[in-house]
Amino acid sequence: MDELLLTFYCANIDATLLVTVLRAATKSPLHLRQEQVFGHDFGDARTAEQVRGCMDRTAISFTATTATLDTLVALVTAARRAMPVRWQAVALLARGRIE
Repeated sequence: MDELLLTFYCANIDATLLVTVLRAATKSPLHLRQEQVFGHDFGDARTAEQVRGCMDRTAISFTATTATLDTLVALVTAARRAMPVRWQAVALLARGRIE
């Protein structure tokens, strides 16, 4: 079973909703990070963010399998979000726990 690190990047206003949707679909722990995104791709930005030149986003990361990827993306797509969501999946070569 191929493992992935799946991350959804959403507007802060959508984070609680997406965490609820994803928690119902996966047993993996969800890791949230507040981020500020600087750059020139402001297609996802609110008007205030465009003026500031900075987007406030939440990154929701967790492990998933390649078999569940399409389902998880479809769940986020179907969620009643206020703003667009970007995502990426990165293959995990190894992982573990050190005590």
